[in-house]
Amino acid sequence: MSPGDGPGPRPESGDRREAPITLAFETFLAAPPERVFAALTEARHLERWFCDRAVSEPRAGGRLVLGWTRPGASPEAYEGRWLGFEPARACSFAGGHAGYPGGDAGRIDHALEPAPGGTRLVTRHAFPGAPEYDAIARRYREAWPRALSRLAACLGDAG
Repeated sequence: MSPGDGPGPRPESGDRREAPITLAFETFLAAPPERVFAALTEARHLERWFCDRAVSEPRAGGRLVLGWTRPGASPEAYEGRWLGFEPARACSFAGGHAGYPGGDAGRIDHALEPAPGGTRLVTRHAFPGAPEYDAIARRYREAWPRALSRLAACLGDAG
């Protein structure tokens, strides 16, 4: 029998680690990978489809700060770092702010692949596998498709 099975004390949620919660989305974008990559990594483009304010040092280890001003948005800026950076192929970042458990909003990976007429983009958002991330992951499961639709519109593909 393992801790938490049957009667008796249960481990606290902070003690229990499970497999990460991973959301995955595939989007076709009617733009070449170079344009898509710029839209994913450069501050001036991020501000057109993803957030209201951005600071991006587009390189591995570079700083990434994202801010939102719309009602219901966190007053705290997301602060992170670019982890992987392969122009026109892939990028990833991680970070967060105090509004997330332990300040950790998870890791976002974007993979780009040339496709006829544009780019196939696969976005994965992995959260720590702790129960306190369940509600957060549910919100992002709805938010990512809206954001990716804005990206498609920004790149000239409304579909």
